This record gives sequence, structure tokens and C-alpha cells, in this order.
Amino acid sequence: MRLFTLLLVLVSALPVGSAGAASGSVSIPAAADLGLPFWCEWGYDPEERCFRDDGPRLPVAGAEDKVWRSALRFSLTRVPAGADVVSARLLVHHDGTCVAPRLAGVPCGELGYVLDAHRILSSSWLAEREVELDPPVLDTAVVFAGWTPQWLSWDVTALVRAWHLKLIPNNGLLLKLQDGDEAFGYGGPYLVASSHPTSSLRPHLVISYTSG
Repeated sequence: MRLFTLLLVLVSALPVGSAGAASGSVSIPAAADLGLPFWCEWGYDPEERCFRDDGPRLPVAGAEDKVWRSALRFSLTRVPAGADVVSARLLVHHDGTCVAPRLAGVPCGELGYVLDAHRILSSSWLAEREVELDPPVLDTAVVFAGWTPQWLSWDVTALVRAWHLKLIPNNGLLLKLQDGDEAFGYGGPYLVASSHPTSSLRPHLVISYTSG
């Protein structure tokens, strides 16, 4: 972990852009996204309780018998190979829909939520019961009022730059409630996923870059 943290610091400090360099920006849709259960009791008939949510929404919440976290993966093929990544922001839409302790897809109440973004270490999201995440928080986004629609944004520049330079594998990002808030029955937002019928609200990664 210390090596990766050092890599992120070094990659963050790399100079970007140069005289005469061309700039560009791309908005990249998610190549894959999935709601993943954590702290779930994998006993008899686990598929009934510990199922993965691959529907049109991404749960980030504490339900009655599990904690939901959501994974997203993006392809960087649209960023030129020789380009320098200047900035990268993950954008995910919250439309006022939440996961209540017993139900999903209910209107949110007044309560706000704090969502952290982490780097995923596991190469496969399905090989293990719970994917492994890198503990350091990349960035934080806040749902200020549960019922209020808003775009949530995370600065993931250093991580995307490291992916683009192929310093580390691109295993995706994980969104979770902040430490201290994750708990059974806590609730949380039920975010718009890449299969949502409203294409303009689907998750995307906005990358700005320069290329000489």
C-alpha cells in the first residue's frame, strides 16, 4: 500500500502539458458497473440474501442484512496513448431515490449521505465474495439532502493518470458510505447506473488531457 501511495504522489507531481501542446477532453461511459453486497451472511441459499445488483441502479447503502457498495469500471482507450492526463472526474447522478432498510427504490428523506471513492484491488469483481479495496479514500462526494437530485463528483485524477501510464491495473472504482456511517439499516442513495433508461443521467468519467 505504501508503494502505491508513493506512486500516486509521484504521478500527481508529474508535469502536464507543454508549449504547443494540444488539449482535449473526453466523456467516457462506464464499461461495467455493479452493486456488491458486503457483510452479508453467506449461509444457506446465499443467492437470496447476498445477490449482486446488476440493474439500472447502483446501491450505496446499509440495508437490513447487508451493506451495499458499488463498483464502476471505465476503459481509457479514447485517451491518446501519448497524452498527459490533466484532470479526471467521476460523475454519478443521484435522482432522489434511496435504499431504505427493508426496501430499494423508495424516495429519500431529508438525511444526507457522504460517499467515498476507493481504488479496487481485485482484478475480478466476481471471483471473491467481497472485492478487495485500497483503504485510502481517493475523494469524497456529499448528498446534501436525500430528496434533492444532484450530480455527485469525485476527483480521481491521480488514479486515472496512473492507469493511463499503466503503472497499476485498471480494476475500477468502488463507491461506499464513509467509515462510521456504514451500518445495517442506515439506508443510502440508489444511484443511476449505466443501464438506466435515461442515458443522459448515466455515470461517466470526464478526462481532460494534453498531447504534444
